[in-house]
Amino acid sequence: MSGKKVLSLMIAVVLAAGACTTTAMAAAKKRITTVNLTVEAEVIPGGSVFEQQVEIIVKNNNITVGGYEFTNKGFQWSEQDIPRIEVTLYPENDYAFSVASSGIKIQGGTLVGRKTEDSNLILTIDLPRAGESIQNVEKVEWISSTEAGWSEAIGAGTYEVKLYRDGKTVGTVKTTGLTTMDFGTSLTRPGTYTVRVRPINKVKAENKGDWTESAPKSVDEAQAAKNRSTASDMGWKQDHIGWWYKNGDGSYTVSNWQNINGQWYYFNESGYMATGWIDWNGKQYYCDTTGGHMLANTQTPDGAAVGPDGARLP
Repeated sequence: MSGKKVLSLMIAVVLAAGACTTTAMAAAKKRITTVNLTVEAEVIPGGSVFEQQVEIIVKNNNITVGGYEFTNKGFQWSEQDIPRIEVTLYPENDYAFSVASSGIKIQGGTLVGRKTEDSNLILTIDLPRAGESIQNVEKVEWISSTEAGWSEAIGAGTYEVKLYRDGKTVGTVKTTGLTTMDFGTSLTRPGTYTVRVRPINKVKAENKGDWTESAPKSVDEAQAAKNRSTASDMGWKQDHIGWWYKNGDGSYTVSNWQNINGQWYYFNESGYMATGWIDWNGKQYYCDTTGGHMLANTQTPDGAAVGPDGARLP
């Protein structure tokens, strides 16, 4: 056999051995067959697309987040935008991705695509619609002897409010579109009172923020007796002009809505209950001509349709 043939044979043997070694090394790596991650982001309409922050938490010990990037066009989020991100995942040493779409579980987003580059896995994820995001109430405080107020939460349409006395609930959970509530009719017993508030998203009512609690407020017997006396005179009042509602602190609502016993009512600039079509913040709402309460998710007497929030539909 010639020297050239011997050399060629030796090279072939070396290359074959190398290929077998590479194949063996790839086969020796442990396969990653599932990916479990959580995506947390507060995408608020009006906010900057470029300054948006996202937290990605991977529950697999053998995976590292390499980074993420928004693929949306534009500069600011609108309520109808669906934020989309690409997330790059790195396998730890001695691991390799071998995962199907069915093995990828995402909390806080929806998987819309996957691909591999080199040894990395790149996921395309849609986040909830921007208008469905909501921020928590930052502060709840007592602003008078009977009234509590709280900071506005971006994305909120209404708020759920709970009152506590000595750590126990007083009455039922109340809902309001305002950022204040008077508890004059409920602070009728001595004790230590606190208020908890959480926001409800204006687009998707199932989306609710966390509860935020006020500092405690002490009510002695003298104040409780005064509240009982005031409460006995509150409620619906009528005179020759129309109906109005007296609150526990003696005040009445003007040019605004008020939730009374679970129903929404609108009171005009003079404080009287209004009926029929109401123009409010660029939208129209209909209040029953008999009872005065706002209609929602139904058809008005003149044939128009109103949505779950009471606003007239196109």
